Amino acid sequence: YMRIKAVILTLIAGLAFLSFMNGAFTPTIGLEIGDKAPQITSRLIDGTRFTSDSLKGKMVLIDFWASYDAPSRIDNFRKKMLLQQYHDTEFYNSEGFVIVSVSLDRFRTPLLNTIERDELHDFFHLCDFSGRESELASTFGVSEKLTNFLIDGEGRIVERSVDLDKIEATLERLQSVDRNRFAAYRR
Repeated sequence: YMRIKAVILTLIAGLAFLSFMNGAFTPTIGLEIGDKAPQITSRLIDGTRFTSDSLKGKMVLIDFWASYDAPSRIDNFRKKMLLQQYHDTEFYNSEGFVIVSVSLDRFRTPLLNTIERDELHDFFHLCDFSGRESELASTFGVSEKLTNFLIDGEGRIVERSVDLDKIEATLERLQSVDRNRFAAYRR
């Protein structure tokens, strides 16, 4: 009788624990790895309405840069290569890879010229022409260092770095995950 009572008590405690844990994996909106990335609602530089929800299910690099920033310009070629290499890749929690390019420029002509010169046509380009006082820069805590955020298909930040080597290492790691091992998790 005591064993049955202990088993029932253990089952009830387990179910209570699981129901408590059910909400524990819901990430909070923030800027750290594991957080849900802040929502982006803006206009592309061509005037088209853009929302980050439209990219749900894709691995997204949110790239803060400026046409006048030398390190940004140097990284443009590398970002193009990353897009070329991973655009059709299947990742853990994501299919495909896209780049959302958030420019902190103040002037339209130099930005458009740089996009053309660096052949960045396949990126989603956002810019409110407010410079470093941009609303998106503020939302993502970007001021002096122009940071990159790698967001998975569920909207979670999986990497945050100025260094594209770290971004690429995370892309590589997430594409190499044994998908069968996580099949039950994804359902």
